[in-house]
Amino acid sequence: MSEPSVIHCKVTSIHPFFDPFGNEFVCIDFGVEVQRPPSVMSMPTGTPPEMSFIMPILSQLPKMLPQARLYSNRLVLFLTTQEWERMTHKYQYGDEVELRVNRDGTIQLFRV
Repeated sequence: MSEPSVIHCKVTSIHPFFDPFGNEFVCIDFGVEVQRPPSVMSMPTGTPPEMSFIMPILSQLPKMLPQARLYSNRLVLFLTTQEWERMTHKYQYGDEVELRVNRDGTIQLFRV
C-alpha cells in the first residue's frame, strides 16, 4: 500500500456557524501558512543615478518589519453542537495537527 498524502496544519479558527435553516454547528478551520512572494522594488524612470544607493536599503525594509502570518484553509470541519460536546479533547486555536489523506479517500487527523 502506498503512503498517504500528509499535510501539517494548525487550527486557525473555531467559531459558530449557522446553516440556512438555523441549525448551529461548530466550524473548525485547519490551515497551513502560506508563503509570501518576494517583494520587488524598482527605481522609477528618470530617477537620478545618485539615488541608486538607496534602493538596497529600501528593499530590506519589508524584511525588517513584523508581518502577520497568513494561513490558507486546507480542511474545514463542521460538527453539530452535540458532536462537539461529546469530544473528550476539543480542538483549540493553534493546535498542530497532521492531516492524512489516504489513497482510498479516507481522511485522518492526528494531533502533533
